[in-house]
Amino acid sequence: MTSTLLRKVRVVDTRSPYHGQVVDIRIQDEQITSIAESIEPNKGENSIDLEGYNVSPGWVEMHSDFADPGNEERENLQSGASAALNGGFSSVCLTPGTRPVIQNKSDIEYIYGKSAQLPVNLLPIGALSRDMAGEEMTEMYDMHLSGAVAFSDDFNSIDNPNLLKMALLYGKPNQLTIVNFPFEKRLASGGQMNEGHTATYLGLKGIPAMSEELMVSRDLEVLSYTEGHLHISRVSTAGSVDRIRKAKANGYHVTCDVNLYNLLLVDSALHEYDSVYKVLPPLRTEEDRQALIEGINDGTIDAIAVDHTPMDVEHKKCEYQNAAFGMAYIEQAFGLYGAELTKSISLEKWVECLSHGPRESYGLGQVNVVEGSPAELTVFDPSHAWTSHLNDSSSLAYNQPFLNKPLVGKAFGIFNKGEFHKAN
Repeated sequence: MTSTLLRKVRVVDTRSPYHGQVVDIRIQDEQITSIAESIEPNKGENSIDLEGYNVSPGWVEMHSDFADPGNEERENLQSGASAALNGGFSSVCLTPGTRPVIQNKSDIEYIYGKSAQLPVNLLPIGALSRDMAGEEMTEMYDMHLSGAVAFSDDFNSIDNPNLLKMALLYGKPNQLTIVNFPFEKRLASGGQMNEGHTATYLGLKGIPAMSEELMVSRDLEVLSYTEGHLHISRVSTAGSVDRIRKAKANGYHVTCDVNLYNLLLVDSALHEYDSVYKVLPPLRTEEDRQALIEGINDGTIDAIAVDHTPMDVEHKKCEYQNAAFGMAYIEQAFGLYGAELTKSISLEKWVECLSHGPRESYGLGQVNVVEGSPAELTVFDPSHAWTSHLNDSSSLAYNQPFLNKPLVGKAFGIFNKGEFHKAN
């Protein structure tokens, strides 16, 4: 049995009786066994002095692409896990849109087998439909038994309402989480950015808020019929937040997340046609951004996601209209929160939306800073000022928009898989 003592660390976990206290935490193997104001180290115990640092339940990233298998020139499981560790994430849920698509038991086992020795838990999301084509449902239960944490067609929204209905009904008795990205592409064909004044000024075709809100409304109607569990990913508009808030008030089993970049930026960031800010869902208006923040603070939005989507140079350094959607910033996420959002979103709410919200949305099991809990923890300094440079980045991605930008707040490391892993 291995034993580790984390000393003089401040707890940030509103669900723990130790919240706000500076404590010592003893971990034996992979379980927290004791917490007290002061614990005497045992002979041979690994003692780590964390005075001045904070600890919380480990942060979970809800949907990121590590491009493996098939696009390892953009990212791979090793580089992605290292980048996640640097960002303070102990678990990352991987989207299924790889080559080939993650859509059967063998694909799920491939992710777990290849990532077993990595410091971060890599948790595969299985495809909902075969080849993510929106027609034939995959063998979700087989993937669930192999460790798939949810089922989604990633950026391929579920156009067919009957497929969504069948998936929700199928998943209900087995408590499977069905995930949809609400994007009615027929209302946004060729869209390059948010529909609005900036798009008109730049002469770019817009993606209207209606293309999201219409599908959110439809999905909630289907959910009402099936009484399953639906997770709506990448919410980006005020109208979507309002619809989900009302659905929750009516007792629907719906959860949702928002991408961090939609809390940080608005569509005016694209005024120079910089393709690094070309993302899906697009950067919206300031009104939408404020509504998203309100949704986080009142509990409508369950989780904050990074949506790390790495691209190589040829897919981003090109004419704006030809550039791929997506940005990569999992290493800088907490520093961006600290630099831009602390006046709007408390540190406690940040932890809630990166720890408890994702776990409850995907049914990953509880982790708390309490005795008896699994020892999956993030250690961080919320006041550390720093700048991220390309040479320090573990990610292979070209499309990292927040390099060389001032950041506040940095992960020191994670405790996971029975060991403490220090971030760069």
